[in-house]
Parts: sequence; C-alpha cells; structure tokens
Amino acid sequence: MRETDNIRTESENQITEWKESWQDKYLEWICGYANAQGGTLYIGIDDDGNVLGLDSKTVKKLLEDIPNKITAAFGITCDVNLRTKNKKRYIEIEVKKSRLPLNLHGRYYYRTGSVKKEITGFELTEFIIKSTGTSYDEIVSDIPREKLTFESFRKRYLKAMRLSLKLDEDLISFKLMQENGQMTNAGILFADQWNIHHSRIFCTRWNGLEKANSVQDALDDAEYTGGLLELYDNTMSFIASNTKKGWRKEEDKRVELPDYPERALEEGLVNALIHRSYLQTGAHTQVDIYDDRLVITNPGGMFDGSEVQLLDIRHVPSKLRNPILADVFGRLRLMERRGSGFKKILDAYETEERYMEALQPIFYTDGYNFFLTLWNLNYAYDKAQNKAQNKAQKCILTDREHILLLLKENPSLTQVELSEMMNISRRSVQMLMKDLIDEGVIERIGSKKIGTWIVK
Repeated sequence: MRETDNIRTESENQITEWKESWQDKYLEWICGYANAQGGTLYIGIDDDGNVLGLDSKTVKKLLEDIPNKITAAFGITCDVNLRTKNKKRYIEIEVKKSRLPLNLHGRYYYRTGSVKKEITGFELTEFIIKSTGTSYDEIVSDIPREKLTFESFRKRYLKAMRLSLKLDEDLISFKLMQENGQMTNAGILFADQWNIHHSRIFCTRWNGLEKANSVQDALDDAEYTGGLLELYDNTMSFIASNTKKGWRKEEDKRVELPDYPERALEEGLVNALIHRSYLQTGAHTQVDIYDDRLVITNPGGMFDGSEVQLLDIRHVPSKLRNPILADVFGRLRLMERRGSGFKKILDAYETEERYMEALQPIFYTDGYNFFLTLWNLNYAYDKAQNKAQNKAQKCILTDREHILLLLKENPSLTQVELSEMMNISRRSVQMLMKDLIDEGVIERIGSKKIGTWIVK
C-alpha cells in the first residue's frame, strides 16, 4: 500500500497536488496533468501533506463519481485508488500523459512548475503543434521559393564545410525546403529576406547598472532584422563593440581577460535563436548590456513547461522547440550538435581566470520568456581600480594605503593585477603584502587560485 511519506519529502510539485476535499473544478488539474507529463492528485490531504482522511460515505461516492466525471469530460480513464495511512483513508488519482490535447468545456489547461494554468493564444497553438509530433520550423510556409535568396547561408556553408552550396539540393537536405519546392518556416527564417517580422533582435548598451528611462540615455543601441545568420553576426558584432577583451602579459604566456567568455556569448545567442517561440508575433529577442552584466531575453519559456531555475542546470535534457534550426546551426558549426548549451556556458565561465562562484551565469524563466544573465568578469576589478584612482586624485596615497584600498574593493585581486593597477613592480607588491601579513593587517582565506584577502 502506497504511503504519502514517499511523496511528502518532495512537497507539492509539477506532478503532485494535494487537496483536502473533491471539487469538480479539480478536473482542470486533471486536464493540466494529461496535457503536460502526467501526475497525481490526492484527495484528503492538506497543503502540508498531512492526511486528514475521508469518511466512508464520501469515499464511496468519490470512487464512483470521479472516474465517471473524468470519462465524461475527456473520454479517458484514470486510476482512482483508495489509500490508507494511520487508519485514515484518502484517494489517489493517477493521470497519464495524453497523446492528444485535452480540453475542458473548450478550455485547455497545462501543468507548469507547481501551478495549473489555462493556455490560450500562441501557447495553445504551440501546444497543439507539439501534440501532433511536429514543430513550428517544420511547418510549410506559403512564401514561394522564387522570392527568396540565401547569400548569407551560402557564405556560411562555404566557411563551415569548405564546399560550395548546391542550393536547392542542400536546402532540401537541411529540411529548409520540401522536395516539392515548398519552403518550411525554417527555410524562411534562414533566407536573406525578412519575411517573419517578429524575428528580430533589439540590442542596447545601457549607461550603468539598470535600464534608463529612455533609449536616449543609452550608450549604444541597434535593431537587427533579416535572416537568422545575419541576426547572429550583427548581434555578435554589437556585443564585441560594447565589451572589452583585455589581456595580461606574463613571462611565458599571454593571459586573456575578456569581459565575457566568447563561447558563452555564442552559445547564449544561438540558444536564443533556436529555442525562441516564433509564434509570439509581438515579441522579439533582446540583448541588454549593463556595466556589470549582459542579459539575453527570449520569447518562450522552457519547451516542456518546466522552470529552469528549479533544475540542475548541468543535467537539463535537451528538448528542442525548433529541431531543424538547431540542426542547421550545428551543421554550420555555430554550435555543437550534442550536449546541453547550458553546460557549455557554465564550462566557458569556469575556465576563465577571473571566475568566481558569485559570477555563475543565471538561467531563469517566467513561463513566457527565458532570461540568461552573464556576469562581466572584469567589473569588480575595474570598479576597484577606478575607485582607488579617484581617491588617489583627491589625495596622495602611499603604496600601502593604495594596496589596502584595492583589496577592500576587490578581495580577489592577484599580485600581478595589483602590480598593474598600482603601476609598481610585482616584487614591490610582494614585499608590501608580506609586511601587511606579518603585521596582521591582511589575511589570505582559501587557495592561491580561488582564495580571497581579508583586510582587518
């Protein structure tokens, strides 16, 4: 006999819901489970997972009524079971994922995260498309082939494959065109012409840490339209123009110190282009660059309706909203064709010298949009140096005062970085720090690579 203790440690979640008593409105929850990934609804348990129990008369009525109500509403059957714990009885309704979209009185519901919601508009269209086993990018378009050119595609193909494009033959191979000459939505998106007008990207470099009241307060902004390859190239150029790629020369090597790992930027942008919902006609992809971070906002949450912030990012299975777009970007070597883009973004950050745990990228969805936040690896260093320089201009600082000020502003600074900021030799920095350590003024916490300084 199944006990609620087996579920209680998880609490209510995407596949579990507890209700104290039955109400017919809970058919909406059953509809939502069937349209998502299935789930279990318990009757006779409170929100804390405590079994309240049902009396014999109620149990008998519900065991008869609930299966009949489910069949009448949806034409499906669910396992409705009587369970007991501590001599208290409750009902378990197990709902399996439906192969076809279900509705209740003409309304469609879906379970996402720990909530049930009604799906309408573009979400309903996407849901129905997904239920048929196809995808948006595979659907045939009414735009004729003769109105389209593929010069950007041709150039990228030559660069990636070292071969000339056999245009119509390869368009069919890439599933951008069907054998009868009809274009798919994927083909329209890769064409040079801008036929899907909400396929565009707004880019802004803001002055500071937050959005200003108007674009006039921005340092730079641009709107890009056209095919996906043009969107990718132009957006990467905008980012490059508004970020820095610093470096430091050491005795035997050159250490790159970019604001953002290039691989993370590439993966983040490609993910935005291939995973966005192109059914949201009034939406667009957005890239906002602030002093300390870069945020990519993309229409459409996780394809399976999950909340990415609740998942183990390194083990999120790849579920493609637009598999043809993903395949083409992979074949053009703009992304790896296997593995999670999330993991690659994390890996790109962790290999950088100035990375620390506080700078781990953030993945978040509100159900309608997906947000990727990438942190500027140089922001803390630049801030520390600028603040120290400003104070130095107001009053003369000794090297000792200067080094303490820098360490207070950024405890992760290395001796090499301190040497560069203070414009003195590394040997001088070492001697200063040794004196400060001996005097108990500063203390090192952690390893040489990822440790920090404490100024007492």
